[in-house]
Amino acid sequence: MKTMMKLRINQLIAPVCAIILFTACSTPKNIALFPEVSNGTSIAIAESNGIVLKPNDKLSIIVNTKSAELNNALNMPVSSQIIGYNEIQSTNQSRATSGYTIDANGNIDFPLIGTVKAGGFTRSELASSLKKILENRNVAKDAVVTVEFLNVGFSVLGEVTEPGFYPFENDKTTLLQALGKAGDMTIFGNRNNVKVVRMNERGQQEVFVVDMLDTKAMMQSPAYILQQNDVVYVEPNDYRKRQATANASEITKASFWLSAMSVLTTIAVLIFK
Repeated sequence: MKTMMKLRINQLIAPVCAIILFTACSTPKNIALFPEVSNGTSIAIAESNGIVLKPNDKLSIIVNTKSAELNNALNMPVSSQIIGYNEIQSTNQSRATSGYTIDANGNIDFPLIGTVKAGGFTRSELASSLKKILENRNVAKDAVVTVEFLNVGFSVLGEVTEPGFYPFENDKTTLLQALGKAGDMTIFGNRNNVKVVRMNERGQQEVFVVDMLDTKAMMQSPAYILQQNDVVYVEPNDYRKRQATANASEITKASFWLSAMSVLTTIAVLIFK
C-alpha cells in the first residue's frame, strides 16, 4: 500500500513541478511587433493630409523679405530684430517669441493684412496662402513664409516607458513614432488593444482601437497618422492587471514559487525517507 502511494505521489510531483517551472519562466506572448511581415513587404498606409490647423492652435509665422524694414513690420515684436536675407539672424529666438493663436472662427490677425483664414489649412497651405496674399496686395513680392507649431502635440499614457505630452516635429507623425517618443511600450503593454482618443469635428471624443500586432490594420487605421491633441493609451495586459489585485499579485511573486517548490520537495523527502 505504501509502495503504491509513493508511486502515485512520485507520478504527481513531476508534472506539477513542470507546470510550476513552465508558468514561472515562460516567455510572454504577443510582444514583438510586425509578426506577419517578411522582408520586402510593402503596406499602404492610411491617407492623410497631415495636421489640419484648428481653433486654439498656436503658430509661429515668420516672414522674410529683402527689406529689413518690411520684415519688422510683418513680424511680431521679438527680442532680436529680424533682418534681411543677406544678414545673420537669430531664427530660433525669433520663432520662439512669435505666436499667433487661431480664433474660434479659424482666423488669425496678421500684420499689414488683417484677418487671415488659417483653420482648415495645413502648415504648408497656410504659408502658401499668406505668400499669395502678400503678393496680391503688393505688400511683398519676394516673401518667404515659414509656419511652425508652437503648442500642437499629442499625449501618450499607460504602459509606456515615458508617458507625457510631446510636441509634433513634423506634419505626419505616426502612431509608431509617437510610441517611440514615449520610449516604446513596456513588456506589460497590451499590444492588441492600443487606443487613440481624438476630438472630432463635432466636438466629441472619438476612440480608435488599434491592434499593433496586425500590421496592415494598424497602418490603415485612421488613427495611424496622429492629429493635434490625440491621446494614445496603452492599456496593461492581463499579467499586469492580475498584479494590480492583492490576491493575484501574490501568485506572481517569486516567493510564492519558491514556497511551492519547497513544499513539494518536503513531501518528496518525507515519502521516500
